[in-house]
Amino acid sequence: MQTQTIKYPNKALDLARKTGDELADKTVKDLFENGFNPLSNDAYNDLIFNHQPIPNEFPDSLKRYFDFIKSNEIDDNVDEKGADFYVKHASAIMLCLGMLSLPYCYAAAEGSKVLSFSKRIYEQPEKRLTETAEFVFDVCSPEAFTAGGKGFISIGKVRLMHAAIRYHLLKSDKWTKELGIPVNQEDMAGTNLSFSLIAIRGLRKLGYTISAEESLNYINYWNKIGAMLGVAPEWLPTSNDEAFILDKKIKSRNFRYSKEGELLGVNLQNYIKSQPLPFSFPIESMMAYLLGADICEMIGLPYDQLEVDIISNIKNLNSIRNVFPTNHQKEFKKLKKQFGERNSGTMPFQFLMRLDS
Repeated sequence: MQTQTIKYPNKALDLARKTGDELADKTVKDLFENGFNPLSNDAYNDLIFNHQPIPNEFPDSLKRYFDFIKSNEIDDNVDEKGADFYVKHASAIMLCLGMLSLPYCYAAAEGSKVLSFSKRIYEQPEKRLTETAEFVFDVCSPEAFTAGGKGFISIGKVRLMHAAIRYHLLKSDKWTKELGIPVNQEDMAGTNLSFSLIAIRGLRKLGYTISAEESLNYINYWNKIGAMLGVAPEWLPTSNDEAFILDKKIKSRNFRYSKEGELLGVNLQNYIKSQPLPFSFPIESMMAYLLGADICEMIGLPYDQLEVDIISNIKNLNSIRNVFPTNHQKEFKKLKKQFGERNSGTMPFQFLMRLDS
C-alpha cells in the first residue's frame, strides 16, 4: 500500500516558526553594528524606482542586498498574467485588502503581538492600510518589475523592515523564545496567502467568477513576490489545492482570539467606516460577510447573521459587483492616480530604528 505524504506537516511548520530570513537579518545586523541609519539617510529614502543606481554611500552589505533583490528575474508569462488579473480587479482587490486580507491576518495571535510593538501600526490603522496598499500597487502594477517600476525597491525595503522588527524584538525583553522568531517563515507564508488566495476568496464572495486557472496564475504571481520577500520555496504553494491546505493548516495552528488582534481589527474597522466607499452597505456587515463568523469573533468584530444573509443575497443578484467599473484599464489608472495624490510626500516602508516608532 502506498503511503500518502502529509502536505505541510506540523513538524516542518514548527521549524518554520523558528526561522527568519538569513539574508535580510544579516544585512540589518551589519547596518546596526556599523551605525548606518536608513531612516535618516536621504539616499535610502530617495531610492524608489528600479532604474535608480544603488547609492555609493550605502554600506557594502546594503549594496549587495539591493543588487541581489534587483537581480531577480521575473517570468514574463507569470508577470503578465498576474498583473493583468490585478488590473482587471484592482478596485475590488483593494477593497478586499482592508476588509478581508488585513483583518484576516490579525486573527493570527503571535503575528498580531509582533505588530503591537510598533505604535505607528498599532495606534494608526490608516498607516498600516495605506502603506500596505501602496506596496500592492508597487508590486502588482504592469510596470512593477520594469526599469520605471517600483517593485524591486519596495520589496527590498519591506524585507528589511521585517528584519529590523526581528532584530529589535529578539534583543528586547518583550519577546520570549516560546513564541518563535518574530515575522517567521510561517507568518510570512500566511501573509503572502492573504494577498493571493484570500483576496481571490473575497472576489468570489463579491460575485466575481474566478476560474481555477486565474486563481493559480495570481497565486504564482504572489509566489514570485513572496520569494523575493524571503519566503522559502517550500512555503510557496504550487497549486490551488496546496494553497488551500497551507492556509487551513496555518489557520488551525495560529488563529485564535488575542487582545492585540482585537485592537488591530477594531481600529481598522473604525478607520474604514470613516472613509468614502463605492456602496452604501454597513461596513460592519460587509466585513462580517467577507471574514465569516469565526474570524470576526477572534478579532472582536460584530457579526449579525441576518445582515450577512442579506448581503449574500444581494451578491447573488450581482448588485455588489456592479458598483465596480468595467473599464479596467481606465479605472486602474484613476485609482493609482488618486492613491498617489493622497499619499504624496509620504515615505513608505520606513526602517524601524526602535520598537516604539
